[in-house]
Amino acid sequence: MDILSNELSRARAEGAVFSVLHRVEPWGLQFAGTRPLTAHLLLHGSGWVEREGQEAARVEAGDVLLATAGAPYALVSAPGADAVPIGQAREAGSAPGPVGDASAIVMCGAYVLSGSVGEALLRSLPPFAIVRAADQTPAHRAAVELLAAEAAKDAEGQQVLLDRLLDVNLVYTLRAWWQTAEAAPGWYRALDSAHLRRVLEALHANPAHNWTLPAMAQLAGLSRAGFAAQFGRVVGVPPARYLTGLRMTRAEDALIGTDDTLAVIAADVGYSNEYAFATAFRRRHGRSPGRWRTEHRAAARGRDESKPAGPEHPSGGVRAPDAQR
Repeated sequence: MDILSNELSRARAEGAVFSVLHRVEPWGLQFAGTRPLTAHLLLHGSGWVEREGQEAARVEAGDVLLATAGAPYALVSAPGADAVPIGQAREAGSAPGPVGDASAIVMCGAYVLSGSVGEALLRSLPPFAIVRAADQTPAHRAAVELLAAEAAKDAEGQQVLLDRLLDVNLVYTLRAWWQTAEAAPGWYRALDSAHLRRVLEALHANPAHNWTLPAMAQLAGLSRAGFAAQFGRVVGVPPARYLTGLRMTRAEDALIGTDDTLAVIAADVGYSNEYAFATAFRRRHGRSPGRWRTEHRAAARGRDESKPAGPEHPSGGVRAPDAQR
């Protein structure tokens, strides 16, 4: 099993390019920082990313910036430059004049990630994760160049291509960031070990199986003590705790995303009955699965009802890149 693909699929990760803007110095774009995950690609030129209380970071052509939700931030041509709210900038369109006169071309897109799996992926990222063009693999650089080439066109099907290429960029960027980041998910760090990889792929493929420490150790080809020690050191938690967390994550998503009964969910994630499942769930969350489901569905409805349409929210239907280039 490809765990990263499975996690992104379960998080229903989907990107949408919502702006491609040509800027002439001095320029600046202000973002509210409310989206769960935003991608910014400097297709041409250079700039800086600023967030209050943090040192400004330089970004160059080809660099990829992932920004998680938090305080407002800005992309600017130079530190301290005035920044226009992104909604206002999109309404005004790109800077007038030939494309070649642009100091910078900035592409912005947003990713939607759902459920507990999506939340776990977001927790693995800092406020800003920058993958420099120089640190990208040849395939990643080619994907960024393809994005830039497609953004420069005005052709049928462009939006679909941009959105799908943005999805491709997310996979490459996560791979690159997690290769060097200490905050990479434990399962990702463990993929470099053939012993642990076999076990993790099996756990993710079938968490409901009656897994025991001896069974996992045998699959890994290690002694029980050796397997438990290596798993805890690399993944960060003991095997049994990891399995419980995986089962709970699958249960949480089923509670929110389906109308399945507790008995069905319990069986699907590996518990003998709903009472054993409820006990484990209450130990983790401090409330029963039914109450947790009610609370989270109510919270989700509240967020949907309060979410305004517009460029700060891709779900509002604003998806197309700016036509004025």
